[in-house]
Amino acid sequence: MSAGIQSLISIAKESNWGTPVTPSKSIPVRPTGGITIKNNIQMLPALKGGLQKYYDAIKGKVAYEGEYTFDAFADLVGYFLLSALGSDTPAAHGSESTVYDHVFSESATKTSLTIEQGQGENCRRYAGALVSGFKLSGKVGEMLEFTPSILAKTQASSTQISASFSNVPAFNHANLAVKIGGSTIGEVEKFELEYKNGLEMVYALGNNEPSYYSIQNGSEVTIKMDLYLDTTTLTRLTNYINKTTESIELIATGVDTIGNASHYVLDMLIPKAIYTAGETKITDSHNLLTIEANGIYDTATSKLLTPTLTNLVASY
Repeated sequence: MSAGIQSLISIAKESNWGTPVTPSKSIPVRPTGGITIKNNIQMLPALKGGLQKYYDAIKGKVAYEGEYTFDAFADLVGYFLLSALGSDTPAAHGSESTVYDHVFSESATKTSLTIEQGQGENCRRYAGALVSGFKLSGKVGEMLEFTPSILAKTQASSTQISASFSNVPAFNHANLAVKIGGSTIGEVEKFELEYKNGLEMVYALGNNEPSYYSIQNGSEVTIKMDLYLDTTTLTRLTNYINKTTESIELIATGVDTIGNASHYVLDMLIPKAIYTAGETKITDSHNLLTIEANGIYDTATSKLLTPTLTNLVASY
């Protein structure tokens, strides 16, 4: 009997959508879900002079989809950010020669991955895997979590590769800072940022599996935060009441020094956000302000969301 604890997830970037490559980087994911195969079996009813309703069945549209949750490692999240948004512009970080800033921006063409999901005897490579969105979650006392949602084009059984894990650290709660309206807010207890790019798989005659992918809906970004209530955070409730927009920025900064005097950084900037909910419930504990916000396309920067990742990876 195989042991689930030996399951392994590994990835590699593809050159062409749906053309599988050998995975080279392993990811220590949480034991939650993963990619599943959905055959969408179609039952065919007919009147054939009998008591039975169905006389045959066919395999309908096949979907390969799911999600992973893992600690936000300062190198691995870049592959998923690139797939979700579509474009990466790397540049040297200041005067550093080995440290790079990766600025991700939205484009209709996405970068696909081959994802190998090894579960004992069942090891499969999902090719043409695209990230349709992700969640970034931070909470006091916990690691920063990253959860990408995956849609893949095809799959095949494979022989599991040997694990190849990175030694780059992940960000934890003590590495996190939140800026609202350009000012650091120290009262945040937890947050969740969610991005959806509107991507869907498109099917055509002659194949059970997807034939194309397309951006069917506009992208959107939302954020929810719990903040301890004081005079500073009360301003957010006032801005909700007055429909005042402001920027929201989540910044994770690693403690390890890289290059000469730099650090790993994951910076998620929503340049223009509008609050859609704001409430302060009466409790017998700390007074909390719960706010929700939607990103709005910012004409000044031509951005909805600007993720910047600083690490030692020269190019994704």
